[in-house]
Amino acid sequence: MWDEIVAKVVSILEANTLIQEVSDFEKVGFDGFPAATVTPSSDDGDYDTTSENREVYALRIGLFVRRGEDVGGQREAEVALRQLVDSVKRDFTADYTLSGITAPTGYTVLFVEAVPSAWGYMDDREGNLRVAEITLRIHVDVDVTQVS
Repeated sequence: MWDEIVAKVVSILEANTLIQEVSDFEKVGFDGFPAATVTPSSDDGDYDTTSENREVYALRIGLFVRRGEDVGGQREAEVALRQLVDSVKRDFTADYTLSGITAPTGYTVLFVEAVPSAWGYMDDREGNLRVAEITLRIHVDVDVTQVS
């Protein structure tokens, strides 16, 4: 199920016009900014009945904006990242069931939660970046009688 979820999340981010580059792994050195990475962070499960279970897949979406050297460029990066985080959260609010996902038999996406979990700064080989990490929690119903 991880591959299907990551592929769908990447496709949603690629459709976001504010993002120049999306990667499905932790990448260093982007070809364009703003950039995004999608990586699994954890999963969880809960027994509901003898025929159904609930699983939660969590992903980290890293968002990266280049900061300028001067105050104007730094402010610009701050504003751009706020707008980018809002935009990504709206993307997953609008598509809260990951419509069109090709899930294995017996798996149904119930809903997605998108929560900004951390904001910070980082240096890469190309300069200083303003970053945000959004945690996506994808809640999935599993009909265990259909899973093979």
